[in-house]
Amino acid sequence: MSLSSEVAVTDQGGPDETSEPGVIAIVAVVDGIDDNGVSWTEIADVYSYGSNGVGFHVPRPFNVGNLISLRLQLPHHLRCYDLDEDLYQIWGLVQSCYMSITADRAAYQVVAALVGKSPPASYASDPLQDYRVCGSGEDGLWKITESDQPFVPRSEPRYWEQIDAYLALVDDRGSTTVGEKTRTQNVSNGGALVVTTLNLKVGDRVKLISEEFDFSGLAVVCNTESLKGSYLNVNLEFVESKFPVEKLKPKEAVS
Repeated sequence: MSLSSEVAVTDQGGPDETSEPGVIAIVAVVDGIDDNGVSWTEIADVYSYGSNGVGFHVPRPFNVGNLISLRLQLPHHLRCYDLDEDLYQIWGLVQSCYMSITADRAAYQVVAALVGKSPPASYASDPLQDYRVCGSGEDGLWKITESDQPFVPRSEPRYWEQIDAYLALVDDRGSTTVGEKTRTQNVSNGGALVVTTLNLKVGDRVKLISEEFDFSGLAVVCNTESLKGSYLNVNLEFVESKFPVEKLKPKEAVS
């Protein structure tokens, strides 16, 4: 069973800010295939949702890199299709899975990138095929491709390095919209932790730019944690680029 090795974050709790007025929470019906090829269905408590990503709690762990089918009452303004349907059926790619505590019970906190109405053709022949994000489509959903090997917990080091950077939200057309100057709290070859006042949600697409390290990379928001005031801790996973950690000055890495 492959689980994300990213730093665990505090459960945010409470209504998600992407919700429509008066909506406290939504649930999702999640379907998948276990390692033995047996189909399963779980009812998930959704804690965060947007047009291209969802975060939810379930009683079982999921394999990072696997596809799952979701049916949920996503607000219509966040949908790419099925605007007249009660339930929005969409496929998601599991990006992370952590053990967490919610309402005094153990559960798994899962983040899934939304990828479309139908799975890739390769899914039919091998439902346990691993996939990875490889960009974003014109509809704002994530593009995926087959992965040559299963996901393994990240072994690359993270560095406590405060790097001045610019963080911008990327819209459905691939253009940057709002943005601000920020600073990383730690960084690795494949991701970063930043503090921001941008109203970011799980699954959002952002661009992180560092002039100092000649780096500009598209990233997906994997987790957020509310801080004092209007600040957020945001975990980013780079999609198409790798941060040049070799340019960092020698410094102790995060264990």
